Amino acid sequence: MSTGTAPAIAKNVSTRRVPRYKLTVPLELTVLRSGVPDRVSGHTLELGEGGLGVRTASQLVVGESVRVEFLVPHMNLPVRATAVVRYQRDRCFGLQFLRLPSDQQSIIHYWSRREGELVLGSRTAPQRVPLASYVETEVAEPGSGKRRVVGLVVVLVLIGIGLVWWRWQQGWDEIEGQAAGKEAAVMLPQVTVPAEVMEHRVVHKFLPEYPQAAKQAGVQGTVVLDATVGSQGNVERLKVISGPDVLSQAAMDAVRWWRYEPYLVNGQAVAIRTTVHLDFRLAN
Repeated sequence: MSTGTAPAIAKNVSTRRVPRYKLTVPLELTVLRSGVPDRVSGHTLELGEGGLGVRTASQLVVGESVRVEFLVPHMNLPVRATAVVRYQRDRCFGLQFLRLPSDQQSIIHYWSRREGELVLGSRTAPQRVPLASYVETEVAEPGSGKRRVVGLVVVLVLIGIGLVWWRWQQGWDEIEGQAAGKEAAVMLPQVTVPAEVMEHRVVHKFLPEYPQAAKQAGVQGTVVLDATVGSQGNVERLKVISGPDVLSQAAMDAVRWWRYEPYLVNGQAVAIRTTVHLDFRLAN
């Protein structure tokens, strides 16, 4: 009996370090290409605390950074996060969360533990396997030698996953380092425009996520950023002028995705320098 059922179970053993759950809901992605935000629609396929699988209407590129926004079923709070594209298969893509705020992580954790349907294996059809099947296979195994071989295979798989994960992180560090080098090379424009003028020229805006640590500490205030806006209206450079340190990173993570109407001088679109003021209030 055990020899007949063991192969079917082995095919469904998950190789993920963080489990994923079946989820199909509408999804909005924003991709930052050459400093210009590009919105992409699609829907989710699976969701976990480490990332999600998606199907999109247009192509994504492995290694590029995206902003993700979607609603999980039966919860009114949206999930908004930054992610990086890790793999692709046709129009299906695997995204890994980056800097996922703790409150967003709590939403995913709560939903997955109560309503998520576990997806067994990597990109396989979702199904539930009774615990009794695993117990029966283990008890009926004829010898310990086979179990040792299986254990060795599991260890080798885990080592392989660890090496892939390390390479992913190393690749992302290289991407961020290159982006930082490009940012440092941007020349400051000669035209300075008041913040209140540029405020009316915003055509695409992301609201910042309130950091959980700041909420718990009761920290609020205004973060002022020095911003360089390119001739196409994309944010090319950001620097913190003032504001609480615990709020500054959240402000920069949001504003770098903004898009402005190009600023014209003598009918010609030019790069400008301005300031951005973001208010963080616990009452809101």
